[in-house]
Amino acid sequence: MEQFKRILDTKMRGARQFAIYGAQVVAYGAFTALRSLYGITPECFIVTSAECNPLEIEGIPVRAFGGCGLDKDTLVLVAVTELLQDEICATLESRGFFNYLRIGAHEEHLLMSAYFQSIGMFPPLNGSTSGASCDLIVYEAKNHRDKPLANLPALQPWERSIQAGVDVTDMRVASLLDNTGLNISAKNRMYSEMTATYWVWKNTVHDWKGICHYRRHLVIGNGQLATLADGGINAVLPLPYICYPNTLTQFRRFVSEAVKDTLLSSLQALHPDQYYGYLSLINGKYQYTYNLLAARSDVFDAYCEWTFAILEHMERSIDTVPEIATTRALSYAAEVLTSLYFLFNSDKLNIRHIEKKIFV
Repeated sequence: MEQFKRILDTKMRGARQFAIYGAQVVAYGAFTALRSLYGITPECFIVTSAECNPLEIEGIPVRAFGGCGLDKDTLVLVAVTELLQDEICATLESRGFFNYLRIGAHEEHLLMSAYFQSIGMFPPLNGSTSGASCDLIVYEAKNHRDKPLANLPALQPWERSIQAGVDVTDMRVASLLDNTGLNISAKNRMYSEMTATYWVWKNTVHDWKGICHYRRHLVIGNGQLATLADGGINAVLPLPYICYPNTLTQFRRFVSEAVKDTLLSSLQALHPDQYYGYLSLINGKYQYTYNLLAARSDVFDAYCEWTFAILEHMERSIDTVPEIATTRALSYAAEVLTSLYFLFNSDKLNIRHIEKKIFV
């Protein structure tokens, strides 16, 4: 964090003003952290297109880059997913904006860790010197539709690749397949990486189980593995995003109103006593995303049992909400449910937080 802060301080000293490129969860998190930690706010948020973006965020205008009216020496913090950063930085340079700083997954983790530590939320997974060995396997979900990566991740000793959606293709991209044993591989077009999660739930036995993706991996050091083996921790997840204005709005960016209503009605039907507690969290601002996690086996299995029961209930609405059958709406719903499960049970579970690494 100190190195990142020095770079930021150096950039800020040479700039009369700064702006944040982006207006979604990465940008809003950076904005929230910078304002809280350093007392600074941007001139504006910049977006490539105003379409599908808010007009303002907490009183700060959101402007399309072509009409942002910023001086060329403005410091621009590029706070978007790393999948878009190269393109955005090239555009900045083509317009004469060379004073920019990328907020990649690592920088974001450092910044948000410092912010959450300052407000006493979402504690990190610290390392142990015990040297204890942890029986953890994190399954890397791969799919035949995955886009090629310029930098392939090297799997850790505790990672194994599994192909999700084997039953919907003849292509093979991993030796471990999600259509063996108890499985929902044939539903991959609806469930996406969650067919791999289901397979891990039903067909594996480890002290700790986890899921990552071909381009998104969990970063767990040897000392942190020893901490898990030492006991006392129930689950580890990447830090949540901060959503503006709330998690439900973030969900609606990817699905229709009908899918949203189906999720809420399923929650109410299956969990009437907890429904308003769930609703309060969904209307809150924190969301664990991408369905990335590792958990003690009993916790992983309980999470899966709860999550898949709700997703299966949503499936029953296919006749009236055909989008459930034709898109990956259920995988987006699973993100909300993953977040909801661990936020709602945070008083019962000892949850710690780790870095995620994104490959492009």
